[in-house]
Amino acid sequence: MLDRKLGYALLRQCGWLAATPVEFQDEVLKNSNFYTFEKAKWIYRPGDAGDGLWGVVEGGLHVILTQGVIAPRAGVFASTGFWTGEGSLLAREPRAIGLCTTRTTQMIHLPGRAFLTIAAKQPEAWRWVGLLTFFHMVGALGLREDLCLRDPEARVIAALCRMLTPHWGGPSIAGGLENTPVTIDISQTELADLCNVSRSFLASLLSTLKQQGLIEPGYGAITILQPTVLAQRLRSFT
Repeated sequence: MLDRKLGYALLRQCGWLAATPVEFQDEVLKNSNFYTFEKAKWIYRPGDAGDGLWGVVEGGLHVILTQGVIAPRAGVFASTGFWTGEGSLLAREPRAIGLCTTRTTQMIHLPGRAFLTIAAKQPEAWRWVGLLTFFHMVGALGLREDLCLRDPEARVIAALCRMLTPHWGGPSIAGGLENTPVTIDISQTELADLCNVSRSFLASLLSTLKQQGLIEPGYGAITILQPTVLAQRLRSFT
């Protein structure tokens, strides 16, 4: 786990906050609370009252989706640099998604009142919240397009590649798409449900990818051993 100073420095380098001006970053980090959560801890559930923004410093989350016919379900894996909460901040509505940790996770929370104080001094703060909404919209549209791929193998590989950059917008951590192993916290059942494939098909595909040296399946997780090669494999379907 990271100490607060190092964690805050990391958030200035990747994800939504890194795409905002330094003076806004300063205010967000100064007014945020720093937490460490154990695995399987709900940060908030769908329908909970909203209160400000949450950001992942280190660790991992499942983003629980709620808008489909079969819901709620684990939608995507999110990690360092991922921020959310802007929907409730803007609309003053209950949470439309849920967040549940998949491992020991460090997060920061900017309460709604603290954000309003920042916005009173820096009116462009609302623009940066809009930017976060834009990042999430682009990510959701990309996920939707990935899951509309006709080839089931392509759908699975596309979902894995999308979760290789689990901050959804803004600058990436250096090396995020190089051939450095990346572990995604998602079970085979969750991945099969997300990609609308059978468990037997997914097991066979993961076995093939393992034999090719691209991944290493584990309990409740999949390690991508060669992210760049896997991304190249996806492009071969187009």
